[in-house]
Amino acid sequence: MPTGYLIPKGWKVQLWYRSVHMDPEIYPDPKEFNPSRWEGNSPRPGTFLPFGLGTRQCPGNDLAKLEVSIFLHHFLLGYKLTRTTPSCQIKYLPHPRPVDNCLAKITKVSDEQ
Repeated sequence: MPTGYLIPKGWKVQLWYRSVHMDPEIYPDPKEFNPSRWEGNSPRPGTFLPFGLGTRQCPGNDLAKLEVSIFLHHFLLGYKLTRTTPSCQIKYLPHPRPVDNCLAKITKVSDEQ
């Protein structure tokens, strides 16, 4: 982490959360999609900031995590996602995403499995 910068009086500083979550010293292979990397993990303070930090922490963060978990459960078990351009390049600013914005075809999985 860079040090030695003087922040002039009156300036506002915005933390770039992406850089916190992309530190390979904290998260091995940070660009790899691995949602289970946080299971059973109690991150050190300042190393996991999806909902803000301190007094400005989002009051709905537990509800948001629950809603996302329920959605992902049903989506991942009930649908198939096929990227239309799987070799599409990734751009990283302001956050990582495919250049084509991840165009995909979503199909419902048959109930007869």
